Amino acid sequence: MSPQAMLNGKSSQVTEQAVEVIHQRIQEGTYAIGSALPSQRDLATQLGISRASLREALTRLAALGLLEIKAGKGVYVISQHSKAAEQWEGEHRISLKDFYQLRYVLEGFCALLACEYLTEQDKLILKQHYEALSNAILQQNWQAASEFDYAFHQHIIDLSHNQSIIQTLKMHNEWIKKSQILPFVQPNLAFKTIKEHDAILQALFKQDALAAEKAMQAHIIGAAQRAGVYFSRHES
Repeated sequence: MSPQAMLNGKSSQVTEQAVEVIHQRIQEGTYAIGSALPSQRDLATQLGISRASLREALTRLAALGLLEIKAGKGVYVISQHSKAAEQWEGEHRISLKDFYQLRYVLEGFCALLACEYLTEQDKLILKQHYEALSNAILQQNWQAASEFDYAFHQHIIDLSHNQSIIQTLKMHNEWIKKSQILPFVQPNLAFKTIKEHDAILQALFKQDALAAEKAMQAHIIGAAQRAGVYFSRHES
């Protein structure tokens, strides 16, 4: 991603892109663990963004556990992986990135298939899950939010009627539940979860299969990023 590509975006998009660029540089070792980032003035110039947007991006990365901001001294790299990813990889056989990619592929396809089988009763159930999720987020009840999030996703998975996918994901139920609470490590971004689920819901209600698949994939990518995990988008 070139700095020039970041100049024309909205403020929130510019911040997201800055987070991704800096995250990638940390992953590649351009910014090594223990090293200081360039000064905020220089880094903002390199990325072609305002210092306000850069500060927001650095704060996001610090919240994820990749950076430490030392007042008057600079910003230092303290890890290549987010706290969520490090904890996950210490407990599971596969990386958090791999697991989100699995969800990206399978749940996106489930959303596409669900459009063929969706009934009015299913729409009502999904709307109830969505409203419960939204209310839990507004109340900052992250445990309840993750449970309603799980129920929303699980109903869509079941609606796919693809037993191979259903059984595959069922083997990882606990992993799915855990991955759905990790994005709330950044509470100030929780509103994005509401927006993304609304996009999925609207596509399903219209029974627009391709839009439903794309909305689900966009949500999985967004959730992964909020947990400090980035991977390539696969858009046609």
